Amino acid sequence: MRTPWKRGNFVFMGRARQERRKFAEEQWPLLSNLLTCYFNQDFDIIHGSLTGAINAALHDGSLEHRRAVLKEWRDWNASEGAVNDIRPSLYDGFSVAIWFDEPIDARNFMNRIYDGLTERVRAETRDYG
Repeated sequence: MRTPWKRGNFVFMGRARQERRKFAEEQWPLLSNLLTCYFNQDFDIIHGSLTGAINAALHDGSLEHRRAVLKEWRDWNASEGAVNDIRPSLYDGFSVAIWFDEPIDARNFMNRIYDGLTERVRAETRDYG
């Protein structure tokens, strides 16, 4: 996998990207933190693979934290995610460093996270309910 817009060891971030990043951090702080922490340029070194990074992200935090991330995901999906190509939102807004060849690949990535978090919440709720 390639990382987007990278020259040497520096990722260049223009003013528009900085503003989009700041907006994402303010609107969806938990989702932003999850995506930035687990899907940065070192995700494959730290977690071994994209699947490993997704699994680590899905197991992070408490039940309440996962519920809050899901709420932010739904809010993000209703606004920023309601477009055909979410790659700019992922790259600029959340600094996701995974190269998606097609828009559907980015959508599938975000859906895997949502579905996985939903399944974890359901399983934990069932266990404690």
